[in-house]
Amino acid sequence: MKKIIIFLMFVTMHLLLNSTQIDSVKVKKVNYTFISMNYHYGDILLSNEFLEGDNLAGKPIDKYQSGTIKFGWQNPGYAEWQKVYKSPYYGVGFYAADFFSEELGHPLAVFGFLGFPIKRFNKLEIYTEFQYGMAWNWTHYDSVSNYKNIAIGAPITVHVDAGICMNYPITNSLDLGAGISFTHFSNGGFERPQRGINIYAPYVELRHNLKGRPDVQATPKIGRIERSNDLIIMFGYGDHQRTEFEFGHEYHAIAGFSMYYLMQHSNTLKSGLGVDTNFMWGLSTLKDGMQGPVGWDNLTAGFFYQPELVIGKMSIVSGLGIYARHAEYGDFKQLYQRLGVKFHITDNIFAGVNIRAIHFIGAEFFEFNFGYRFRWMK
Repeated sequence: MKKIIIFLMFVTMHLLLNSTQIDSVKVKKVNYTFISMNYHYGDILLSNEFLEGDNLAGKPIDKYQSGTIKFGWQNPGYAEWQKVYKSPYYGVGFYAADFFSEELGHPLAVFGFLGFPIKRFNKLEIYTEFQYGMAWNWTHYDSVSNYKNIAIGAPITVHVDAGICMNYPITNSLDLGAGISFTHFSNGGFERPQRGINIYAPYVELRHNLKGRPDVQATPKIGRIERSNDLIIMFGYGDHQRTEFEFGHEYHAIAGFSMYYLMQHSNTLKSGLGVDTNFMWGLSTLKDGMQGPVGWDNLTAGFFYQPELVIGKMSIVSGLGIYARHAEYGDFKQLYQRLGVKFHITDNIFAGVNIRAIHFIGAEFFEFNFGYRFRWMK
């Protein structure tokens, strides 16, 4: 499973970047590249006992710092999706963090990023930025040497970051930036204990524009592009371990089926309602963590609302649902969330990966999925 996570993270970043550059190559125009460095210093949410102070050092782990190097592009509307999003920036980044704790180590991460403009003034620009990638080099849980670490249970996790930032030109080629971001680390429950880490931190950034600045104010306007309402049939797979067995090694499969209807509201946004079903073998786990008898109690069902941000063939997916049937949580008592990406391999066939969570910060499992859409053009 570790190899699957690594492979999917690299595929996601590859698709993210390639889906943004194809049209730029065709028109043979200048690619405006940049390199930037930033520094974060902020607070860790004390969301579990380990972070609160139940650790080998006996004190809260509540502060954090990191440095990031990013290489990216910002082109003035060469491709259709760049016109739609009014010349966003995008690229790849490398990240190194320090949690001031030997029990967590010094993780590294590689990620793809997208920055969308919110407001542009004469010089000052405000963006929202999304990052998605993988982190490694953790000092993770070990039953002998690091037995208190219930936050990170595996050497590899997902790196997800969302934030808001401001950029201001200070010379002909340098921009000064500042912002605040929220960062989440988790492996989706592939290896437990895995309570995850959540961080919010302000940061400063210095960007060097290698080929000058694109004239983003002159980005061509685009009208209404081709739109559709879609009926989605999606199949998913994951594995899961119940929290009460988090120190064991028994994991159980999850097979899922979802159906939902998406309405396209604009060039960038789709959303709709749907039904989730999952067959979770782990819901009938015995007291020793082994698989018990399988039956109807293993079947869960839920209703959800799912918005999607459409970026060419790629979509950033989120969702909020409620379990209508769940043997562990009860009926209509537990909300769940999903966050991930999907990519259309053909016009109608897609594949993706989501993190399924509860309480917005507690990862339940990774949801690897593929599906088909039936389209009605608008």
